[in-house]
Amino acid sequence: MGVRGITACERLMNSKGTAPCDNYEAFLSRLDAATTSLSTRARSLDKAQAAVSLLLGPYESAVRKWERRRHYVSGQLARHPGSPQSYTALSELHEVAVQMESMLRSRVQRLTEKLAVMRGRREAIGTSLRELELSRVKLSSSRLLAQDREELSRIFSALAGSTDASTARPDTGLLDDLREARKAVILAEALMEVKGY
Repeated sequence: MGVRGITACERLMNSKGTAPCDNYEAFLSRLDAATTSLSTRARSLDKAQAAVSLLLGPYESAVRKWERRRHYVSGQLARHPGSPQSYTALSELHEVAVQMESMLRSRVQRLTEKLAVMRGRREAIGTSLRELELSRVKLSSSRLLAQDREELSRIFSALAGSTDASTARPDTGLLDDLREARKAVILAEALMEVKGY
């Protein structure tokens, strides 16, 4: 999180007449809330997918069964040498097989389409959850960088600003190292800002 995020948060808080906030905590809380909400939806969707998948299996099996029966009766009709009454009975059986196969295929199609929609939604939720986790990692890293920068600034100010006569002469090498460390932290934050972290 860079200067832009902090400035935006401070403007928001100041407009309400309160002190600037720890915007890292606020954004991490929002990430947690979104993750919890999506995780709950994912669990519900997983259960629904499992139920539809269980329902789909028997319907597909029934389609195959009536398809085989239709083919068998159709073959019997093609080779029928018997009376008109038996031919009529076979024709009726064939019609029933055709109707049952058609009805069951329609149900299988509806369930398959419903399952495809569920899988698409689950994939979208999974993608969003991964993005939330990545954002949390980046934001936590940025927060640590900001805390390190603040601590370095405090130490640097304490060492550079000492006016106590009894204090030993400042360690200029240490001050240089602290300056370099501070610059490194600032550059790291700037890099994260540029890369959109």
